[in-house]
Amino acid sequence: MPLTILNRTTESDVRTWLNKNGFVGKSAKFNELELHAIQRPGWVQVFKFCARVKCRPLDNEGREAESSDQLGWQEVFGVALDDERERKRDKKTQVWLFKEPAEQKEKLDLISANFLTCKKGQNGELVGTVLFILIVLSVAIVILSCFQ
Repeated sequence: MPLTILNRTTESDVRTWLNKNGFVGKSAKFNELELHAIQRPGWVQVFKFCARVKCRPLDNEGREAESSDQLGWQEVFGVALDDERERKRDKKTQVWLFKEPAEQKEKLDLISANFLTCKKGQNGELVGTVLFILIVLSVAIVILSCFQ
């Protein structure tokens, strides 16, 4: 069984993005949210997800409708690109949504072309690599701070 590590930060970022883009983020039910690829040394990460989420309907002028009783569920396939260095600069996670898994796969392939990717069944191996890189970076930061 592959190792799965939940990423609550990315889940929260996706929910925030959904709220700002015509969905009810807190309604999202994630069937999948997993690390797909990383760029060395590990700051930039690509996640793939699949979720069911409520859509906010628009009125005739394109504004969000007042009535919440018209909310409809939609299944979405998504890609999230996150750069941990940008979080400090208040840059938000980039998110793309698709109606079909094939479209999602196309975007994943495009974004992660030069990244370390997680092949099917290797999620634990890639996560181990990411954790190792982050531990090494943390130790290096602690050592450098001792000499200042």
